[in-house]
Amino acid sequence: MTKKIIGISGSPKTKNSTTLFALKKALKECEEAGLDTEIIDLSTLNILGCKDCNGCKKKLSCPQEDDFMSKVVSVLKDDNVKGIIFATPVYFGGITSQLKAVMDRSVMFRRNGFMFHNVAAGAITVGRSRNGGQELAAMDIVKNALIHGMIVVSDAPSTSHFGGNLWSGADGGIEEDESGILTAVNLGKNMASLVSKL
Repeated sequence: MTKKIIGISGSPKTKNSTTLFALKKALKECEEAGLDTEIIDLSTLNILGCKDCNGCKKKLSCPQEDDFMSKVVSVLKDDNVKGIIFATPVYFGGITSQLKAVMDRSVMFRRNGFMFHNVAAGAITVGRSRNGGQELAAMDIVKNALIHGMIVVSDAPSTSHFGGNLWSGADGGIEEDESGILTAVNLGKNMASLVSKL
C-alpha cells in the first residue's frame, strides 16, 4: 500500500477557506512525490471537546456521539498514514477550537500504544495580519505533535522555519502572498521527502 499523508483543516469556514487553500498547496507536493493524500475538513464536522472520561484508555473508542470516531479516527488509525499536516487559521494567537478539540481527543492514540510515534507532523497557519500570531499557532501544533512522539517537519530550505506560515490580509488575498505560499509548498516537499524515507 502507498504511504499516506493526511491534511487536517482546522478552519470553521466551509467556503473560501484560506487555510484549506494553503493545505492543498502542501498536499499537492506530496501527491507529486507519489504519496496518497486525504483531507479531513473540520468545518463540515461536529466534534466535541474532550471530557477526560477515560473511555478511550484501553481502546480506540469514545462515548461521545459526534463525528470524531467515524470521520477522524477512522482515517488516522490507518497504518499507511505516515504523516499529518495540521492546518489552522490563527484565532487569538493560537489554533481554532475545532482543531483543539481534535488534538485533545487524539489522546486515545497516545493511550493505546503511542500510535502516532514516529509519524511525521507539519504545521500550516494562516493569519489575517502579516505578523498575526502564525508562529504561536504553529507552536501549539508542534507541542501537541511532540507529546505524541511525532517527528516534527519544518518547511524546507530556503524558507525553513515553523512550517507553512501565510498571510490572508494582503491586497488580493492569500493568493498574492507568494512568500507565504512558498513556505506551504516547501513544507509539502519536506514532508514528502521525509515520509518517503520512513
